[in-house]
Amino acid sequence: MKWRTNMELTLESAIKLMQMLGGSLYLRGSSITTLPEGLTVGGNLYLRGSSITTLPEGLTVGGSLYLCDSSITTLPEGLTVGGSLYLRGSSITTLPEGLTVGGSLDLRGSSITTLPEGLTVGGNLDLSGTSITTLPEGLTVGGWLDLRGTSITDATKVQYLHDGDYVEGRFLFADGILTHIKRKKQVNGYTCFIGKIPGRNVVYDGTHYAHCNRLRDGIADLIFKSARDRGADQYKGISLDKSIPLDEMRTMYRIITGACQQGTQNFIDGLGDKLKSEYTIREVIALTENQYGGSRFSEFFSG
Repeated sequence: MKWRTNMELTLESAIKLMQMLGGSLYLRGSSITTLPEGLTVGGNLYLRGSSITTLPEGLTVGGSLYLCDSSITTLPEGLTVGGSLYLRGSSITTLPEGLTVGGSLDLRGSSITTLPEGLTVGGNLDLSGTSITTLPEGLTVGGWLDLRGTSITDATKVQYLHDGDYVEGRFLFADGILTHIKRKKQVNGYTCFIGKIPGRNVVYDGTHYAHCNRLRDGIADLIFKSARDRGADQYKGISLDKSIPLDEMRTMYRIITGACQQGTQNFIDGLGDKLKSEYTIREVIALTENQYGGSRFSEFFSG
């Protein structure tokens, strides 16, 4: 969902609606000149061509932050960007120490001449055509590095992210995704990484990672991934009348039939008050007789 502010929609109303729906905020061409401190934008924040001249402390952007051709000259300390940061053609001259960008960082045509130590970019770092002459200590990149049109000759200081890289209080890089992490905790044998950006969490079982909004959804995803690795044969020989917990039955159904997570969940939600905590295979065969994968599920246990 995108929210574009105009004379009829105040900033307060736009932010309230945007935060309720986890959408993006576009301010190009609006008369709004300031943003509130501690603002969290779930999606993208687009300020190109806006009247905004400064960014508030504690700004968090879940998606990408577009500052190309904006009037903003500095980035605030504590800036959190979950997606990419676009500074091409901006008036910004420096980046804050320890900046971590979840996606890519585009500095093409910017006025930035030096990079801060400890800069971390989860995606690509594009420095092409800039006046940057050296790379800092601790520069870490998850994607490619573009140095075309620069005078940089030594890129040996660059470190590249690997799956499972974790820096406490800063980030986790897993499955090619950099997630800003506030803290981690143990829950029933799982390592849960709590994201700084609302709804951006990661759960780890020692083998697989699962990115999730709710931790219980991440754990369910890990159960599925682990079961998928073992294949459908693990379910051969199970009695049709054995009671199986709902979460395990859901995983079993998806492994055997290839049904998607959302479709399976929609079917379960549709049971409403009839939903039980456990089911036998015989009950599931009857319930899914005319559903996607139902015949395949039945045939698997009748063979």
